[in-house]
Amino acid sequence: MTVWIRIALYVIAGWLYGSGYIGDEVKALITTDPAVASSIEAGISALIASVPVAWWQWARKTGKPT
Repeated sequence: MTVWIRIALYVIAGWLYGSGYIGDEVKALITTDPAVASSIEAGISALIASVPVAWWQWARKTGKPT
């Protein structure tokens, strides 16, 4: 379970950095590899983009208006 917590913290930190809430100093504490930072930001973007699709599929299955 600790691996999933660590991954979640990386994802949250990447989102905060991508949004501009944290600066380069904090990003350097997490990772110094720009490829890792980019992949974290891409993962957060994909997660956010999947929310409307998941909502639409759930609404369609339960008969709710979309």
